[in-house]
Amino acid sequence: MTRNDVARLAGTSPAVVSYVINNGPRPVSAAARQRVLDAIKQLGYRPNAVARSLRSRRSWTIGVIASDSAGGKSPFFGQFTRACEEVAWQRGYSVLFGNSAEDPARAEGYVRGFLERQVDGLVLMRVPVSADQAEEMRGRVPVVTIDHAAPPFFSRLAVDDEEGGYQATRHLLEHGHRRIGFVGGPLDITPVRLRAAGWRRALQEAEAAAGSEAGLVEEGELSLEGGYEAALRLLSSPSRPTALFASIDGQAIGAMRAAADLGLRVPGDVAVVGFDGAREAAYTVPGLSTISQPIDEMARHATETLVGAIESEGVEPVTKIFSATLVTRGSCGCPEPRLHH
Repeated sequence: MTRNDVARLAGTSPAVVSYVINNGPRPVSAAARQRVLDAIKQLGYRPNAVARSLRSRRSWTIGVIASDSAGGKSPFFGQFTRACEEVAWQRGYSVLFGNSAEDPARAEGYVRGFLERQVDGLVLMRVPVSADQAEEMRGRVPVVTIDHAAPPFFSRLAVDDEEGGYQATRHLLEHGHRRIGFVGGPLDITPVRLRAAGWRRALQEAEAAAGSEAGLVEEGELSLEGGYEAALRLLSSPSRPTALFASIDGQAIGAMRAAADLGLRVPGDVAVVGFDGAREAAYTVPGLSTISQPIDEMARHATETLVGAIESEGVEPVTKIFSATLVTRGSCGCPEPRLHH
């Protein structure tokens, strides 16, 4: 199987096939690019990666490290990494994935291992790095961080977590709730801390719960199980909250199960709102109201930012904060929308 075979099937010249595979040096129209990619897939064509790397001085590989890359704890990560991989493939890059499992030593090992494999760039999803390791990466590969504080020489993408927490809590206050509990992950995680700050600000503005947080906060692992266990503790209290805001959708889904196990109805006895906008939120019963992050858009922007930095020297790091949107369903007491078939 040769490049000429791909060109014949795609109806282009071998040069155009080369431009698509190597992302240049000349531009290719979107239609022609797609025909070439379709022909490559249909024929199972595999270019000589070693020769390609020697010519371009690149590995045509990027590393993506997440604190839960498989999405087993939070659906956010699985959806984000899938979208990253799709954009990388369209731009001619392979992706190496690493799951740090919220272990700093494991994250450091993945960073070191990916650098040894000469990846062209890194995406770090809620993965902290030490100052020494950040300096090691500086000037060596471009880095984009997601939902985490970053040194100024890394690009950083995040959602407006505090505003999202504020929106969720304001919505529950508008439903008449005054004791609104917060089911959160460890508060030393930046997005969780900011979402809690938005929840607290909305309560303070409404002078809800007499301005006290006593009995309203439970920390748990950022997972279905963590949300379930934290919600059990909150909802078993004699002065239990009448509504819960969870720092991720996975925790919110776990909280809904905890309510059911305690004989409480959602939203009749306890309303629930999550955060992330994961696809799974539409399929709970009732549907989970959530603060939706533009996950696919963030993943596309992260990958395009990284590829742009890889392919153009001297590109300045960027910081972009995305807006979050309240999506209402039945779990908060709003009308339950029908799923589109």
